Amino acid sequence: MNDEEVAKLEAENGFRQLEEGIEVIRYYLEPGRPFALRPGLILQLQKIAVQGIQSNPGEWRRTPVRIEGSAHQPPPAHLVEGLVTEMCEYVNDNFHVQTAFHLAAYVMWRHNWIHPFADGNGRTSRVLSYVVLSLVTGYVLPGVPTIPEQIQKDRNAYFAALEDADEAWRNGEQLNLDVMEELLMNMLAKQLLSVISSASGKELT
Repeated sequence: MNDEEVAKLEAENGFRQLEEGIEVIRYYLEPGRPFALRPGLILQLQKIAVQGIQSNPGEWRRTPVRIEGSAHQPPPAHLVEGLVTEMCEYVNDNFHVQTAFHLAAYVMWRHNWIHPFADGNGRTSRVLSYVVLSLVTGYVLPGVPTIPEQIQKDRNAYFAALEDADEAWRNGEQLNLDVMEELLMNMLAKQLLSVISSASGKELT
């Protein structure tokens, strides 16, 4: 495939991936279906993101990777599965303790920090974060554009938030997700504002 064909397929896959994420939210919001984050869901979402583009969709990476433009060096491939499991355990252990924004920010940052796949890491982290945000909040969050769509359109603030969390981690500050949490709060506010605009018949900014 040429670059134009790849970009078209990535866009189509991105739409399907977000739709799958929303279906996951709806499923676990049904009574009697408690949610726990599992590596299988992450593999499922990544498979959709790179279907038809990557030769081994839905599989952990087996080689070293570098993140272009970032000082962060992701961990070796043999550590990936264990680190993803630890990430899931953090979310599950803190599901009723930490705020929805904290857990969503954590997933978005930590998934990118681990970089568990050869491709599709960013897209998968954004949809996964949105799933966590919605399920901890307890709603199928209304409004458009959704947080993943906003980030896809302009990723500068998203990249800056990831770098801020990476730098704090490197400097021994442990988890400092303040910038990412604020970014998600502002983006959710924009998403929900569209509902108010529709209900009032006025365009709000």
